[in-house]
Amino acid sequence: MPMTLAEMKVGMSDKVAQQVVDIFLRESEILQLLPFDNCVSPSGGSTLTYSYIQKLLPSVAAFRNLNSEYTANQATVQKKSADLKIFGGSFQMDRVLKQSEGRYNNMAFQMQEKILAAISLFHYTLVNGDATTHTEQFDGLDKMLAGTSTEFGTGAAIDVSTAASLKTNADQFYEALQLLIKNTDADALLMNSSAIAKVQTLARVLGYKTETEEAFGRKVTSMDGVRFMDLGSHYTVTSGAAVANAVVPSGITRTISSASVTGLTDIYAVKFGVEDGFHGVSLTGSNAVRAYVPDFDQPGAVKTGEVEMVAATVLKNTAHAGVLRNIKIA
Repeated sequence: MPMTLAEMKVGMSDKVAQQVVDIFLRESEILQLLPFDNCVSPSGGSTLTYSYIQKLLPSVAAFRNLNSEYTANQATVQKKSADLKIFGGSFQMDRVLKQSEGRYNNMAFQMQEKILAAISLFHYTLVNGDATTHTEQFDGLDKMLAGTSTEFGTGAAIDVSTAASLKTNADQFYEALQLLIKNTDADALLMNSSAIAKVQTLARVLGYKTETEEAFGRKVTSMDGVRFMDLGSHYTVTSGAAVANAVVPSGITRTISSASVTGLTDIYAVKFGVEDGFHGVSLTGSNAVRAYVPDFDQPGAVKTGEVEMVAATVLKNTAHAGVLRNIKIA
């Protein structure tokens, strides 16, 4: 039966596992809503493959004259599959550090930081993943939506980079967002922080901005019932320095109508649903996320802790996710 992470958490008897999932939920808006089809198990090999039917085009109806036949047509579908991927990380800690810690719980800190890293990697892959060029990843929305009927804005950029240009192009920007939302029946818009600021300003100026509070006390901003989600940044460490990359890229340069345009970003729309929308896939059971806590009572001076998630994302209906390209925000 499809489950959200919150529903998986309820069924867990392990308190540490519950706390780990709780951090995933607190730190990731999309994981609060994303349903998981938890049905994958190895069968006849070592792969974890989820097979499904993706709807491409609907069936159509028509009128006919007396003594004439309908022109036959069928809904167009294709069989697809996605391999679940394993991701997470480990940390090591000397037992002396554990024994000597006071009010500061170093192990809890390291565990939480590893969870945050796994969340940011999931967010990044959900948008930018490409299993063809990086076999360890699952495919993300950018690849899923390229060339589909719900990829909008490829022919021209919408400039909202300044307050003046946002005011000038407000109607055009709003119409483009509505086209994206209505064509996908979206539950959420996925953006970076710069784009979400522009959309919030637009919604406020036009009087469509709504703010509520979610289960963990954070403000939820929406427009016409569609939730704005900032997917944040994905952090990597290079030569000892942290590098933050927006999950939904910003500052993109593209050639549009033979001209090079800088400062671009994209906005993604998704409708959540296991039967006919965008959803996650996990292993059979209720353990999409697992934590392995070091046992400092066992021999060995240095212990290893791990956080691991086994998952992928799929799109059952190409009409229930979309992307608005080429929004100039800088």
